[in-house]
Order: sequence, then structure tokens, then C-alpha cells
Amino acid sequence: MKTSFFRSNWITFFGVIFSIHFLFLSSARGLDYPTKPISVVSSASPGGPSDITARILAEVVSKELGVPVVVINKPGPGGSLGASFVANEKPDGYTYLVTQSGTMTSNFVIFPNLPYKRTDFVPLFRVTVNPCFMAVRADAPWKSFRDFLDAAKKSPGKLRSGAASANISLIWEVLLNQAGLDVTHLMYKGAPDSLLALMGGHIDIFMDAVTPMVPFLDAGKVRLLAAIGSKRFRTYPDVPTLAEFGFANLSKDTWNGFYAPAGLPQPIMDKIVSAFEKALSQPNVQAQIEKTGVYPGFLGPKEFANLVEEEYKFYTGLGKQKK
Repeated sequence: MKTSFFRSNWITFFGVIFSIHFLFLSSARGLDYPTKPISVVSSASPGGPSDITARILAEVVSKELGVPVVVINKPGPGGSLGASFVANEKPDGYTYLVTQSGTMTSNFVIFPNLPYKRTDFVPLFRVTVNPCFMAVRADAPWKSFRDFLDAAKKSPGKLRSGAASANISLIWEVLLNQAGLDVTHLMYKGAPDSLLALMGGHIDIFMDAVTPMVPFLDAGKVRLLAAIGSKRFRTYPDVPTLAEFGFANLSKDTWNGFYAPAGLPQPIMDKIVSAFEKALSQPNVQAQIEKTGVYPGFLGPKEFANLVEEEYKFYTGLGKQKK
């Protein structure tokens, strides 16, 4: 009886140990992932390019993974609020950050005391390239970007500009330095917020992603003056780039990408990256995204990490040119 009792308990004990070990290995290998809803934290206001893109993709990825993928907005200057939130989450594959290019690059030049570090994250993938423009209201007196620059030179300190992206704000500040202009610049929580400030007459020029501008452009209420990207965009081919106004060193593409808290297990990373890449490759998804004014442009973890590093160095160099 004694022998049978101890044998039974030892078998139970080893059975429990084996089960725990198997569950641990399954989790580590991502075999049982995901088992609950996934949160995607958008660092911008609703209606911005990262927010809309994330919501389009989340619907498709939810079906692929079999769990809800929920987009949560945590807007803040330069995406810093959303980034700081995700930096403190567990790297278990249930919380991700979608944000614009400046959050992990130019933010570290503009904001001296960020509540997160670059090492708090692992870059996952880029999803879109975002056409960004300098724009004014259609009833503004400036017909071209050169007109605006001339007006700023004649009225130092009287014109106001606005943006939500840290990288675009940094490009703008360096441009003002190079042109010897004095324009008061304001940063907003998201591109829609700064656009509303433009339409309300609180700022004179808006610079950010085109996405929230699309309905205003269609209604003839906004005029594009200059493209911030490295070349003219096919959807707005008549809008010249900054390089065409003599600022070739400031022409830079902007984009949206996904990040995870550092320490995300490789199998989970592989699964989530694959799910989003598959979603983004679907023609109907690409068509939906392009309607918002941005271009699908997937880059996997290695290529995306290299891009982030290159642009961090670029904006760090720009920071040295600020006043």
C-alpha cells in the first residue's frame, strides 16, 4: 500500500512538472499564441495615417489569428505618450505600438527627457510610406511655397506653423534656420489636430501627413505648397519637393511602423510579422490604404531596424543644425 501510494504520487508529481514544462515550451515557441485579444497602441489621434492603417490591418489580422486585434489611441507630441505606455508592457505579444517615423528617431533630438529609450523596443515592420506636405488654407494669400518663405522674411515672428510629427518639425526648424526665417512653430498631438488648427486660423501653415487633408483637398479648402518626401508623389505630381526649393538635404520620406516591447520571443515575432505581412499583401487591403493617401510599403524586421538606425543618425545630425 505504501509503495503504491508513493508511486502514485511520484507519477502525479512528474506529470505536473511535465505539463508545466510543456506549457512553457509551447509559449516560448509561440505554439499557442495568441490566446487572447491583442492591443495595438496608436500613438496618434484618430484619423491620422498610422491610426487608419492600423485599423484596416487589424480587421484582417484578427481573422488570420483568430483573436480580436484592438486599436487603442494614446496621442501625444511626437508619439511619445503611446511609446512610453508600450515600453512598460510585457513582451508577451499582446501589446504593440504603431507610430510614425519620428517616434524612434527625431524624438530623441527634440525632446530631452523622453520617458522611454530606443532599447525599450524591437522594430517589427514598416507598413506604409506617408506623403507629407506643407499646406495652407485655399484662401491664404500664398500660391507657392516660395511665396510663404518671402512673406515670412518680410514679417519675422508674425507667422505660425504647426505639425504633430517630431521629424517633420525638426526638418522645418532646420529649414527656417537655413533660410534665416523667424516663424513660431507649435506641436500638436496628431496630424488631425494640427490640421484643424490650420482651418481655424490658429496657424498659417500646416506640415504633416496628407491623410487627414484628403477630404479638405477634395473640397478645395486646402492648398499644397511643397512635398517633404525625396521625390514628387504620384498622387500629387504637381506639388514640388523641398529639394526643388533648394533644401535637398531636408527632403525625407516619412512612414509608419510597428514595434514591440524589447524581449519579444522570436517565434511570436515571426508569427505576428507574418500575419501583418500577409494582410498587407492583399490587393483589397492595399486599395483601402491607398485611399487614405498613403502607400503600402512593407519592410521586415531586419530591413526596418536598419532604416530606423539610419534615420536616427540622420536626425541626430540635423539636431546639430538647430539654434
